[in-house]
Amino acid sequence: MRILHVVTNADLGGAPRVVTELANRTVQADHTCGAATVPIGPFWDHLDPRVERLPLRHLRRNLDPVQDFAALWELTALIRRWQPEIVHLHSSKAGVLGRLAALLASWGAPRRIPTVYTIHGFDTILKTHRRFLPLERMMARRTSAVVPVSAYDEGNLRRAGVRGNVRLIHNGASDRLGAPPASMVAERIGAARAQGATIVMSIARLEPPKRFDLFLEVARRAPKDMRFFWIGNVRAATNLDLPLNVEMLGEVPEAGNCINLCDIFLLLSDYEGLPMSILEALSCGKPVVASDVGGISEALAPDAGLLVPNDRDAVLMALDRLTNDRALRARMGASARARYERCFSADSMWCRYLQLYTELSRSGS
Repeated sequence: MRILHVVTNADLGGAPRVVTELANRTVQADHTCGAATVPIGPFWDHLDPRVERLPLRHLRRNLDPVQDFAALWELTALIRRWQPEIVHLHSSKAGVLGRLAALLASWGAPRRIPTVYTIHGFDTILKTHRRFLPLERMMARRTSAVVPVSAYDEGNLRRAGVRGNVRLIHNGASDRLGAPPASMVAERIGAARAQGATIVMSIARLEPPKRFDLFLEVARRAPKDMRFFWIGNVRAATNLDLPLNVEMLGEVPEAGNCINLCDIFLLLSDYEGLPMSILEALSCGKPVVASDVGGISEALAPDAGLLVPNDRDAVLMALDRLTNDRALRARMGASARARYERCFSADSMWCRYLQLYTELSRSGS
């Protein structure tokens, strides 16, 4: 098959990470794959060399009518030229433009190009861009398969009237257990561990919905022997008022490997789909403390971590409980690894998508 992935951003957030997992496995299985997104970003460095790189000059994350119209025609021309059997869209902007482009590219052709639209967190629409919900409903009727990444999102989609061919496929992550972390991170965390510190790690961008403000509140009230490390901040931390027990490590290649170095993985957020960083923490056999939002409970239930409200004292209580009970940490870590192997590997995600691609390719819809 010929699979074309289109994603809005070229960073290392959840949607681009899923694209790299799927695109790399597509070519490893001897199919043809192309990836289209903005020209510059770390996403490109993580693709298998056999994945065809297709930069889009006009695609923008923010609304820009002139550039969006140009991006639509750029995508339409790309689809006509590349002739994919399946167009797989990720994130809302690429989802709308890519589905319209696939319809335009199929105009007058005997066969409509099947489209798959993966929604990496429907709360992004429900809570921050609700005015676009009618557009999502309309586009869903012209989509071969709408894929929520959690049962939480699947339920919200149906309640919001986005029905059609909805197919739940949980996200999956590459196995990070035992993978070597970046040397700089190993040195910084090693120095903290030598002082007897409990290592708490978060991997996220410094932007909504990630609750960096709450992360700092928790760190300020935490015991002195608890050290907090944040990976993924693009901008420098020099102007931030950081507690002494917090270190910002910036963008790190293969950041998920660094989870092997922590005692507890922490993710605080206002809304989520099914975060890749939590799945990587499961693969490393680490207990997780995370906000009880989106599909996170599906990854952690019943005993791979602790779900908390976005409340400083509740988060501190969960961290204290895991810090002071090594046996509990070990049990939750073992359960985390078992849940990863059973439900959340990138290989299992790829198998489910391959089945969907095959069905759509055969049906031609």
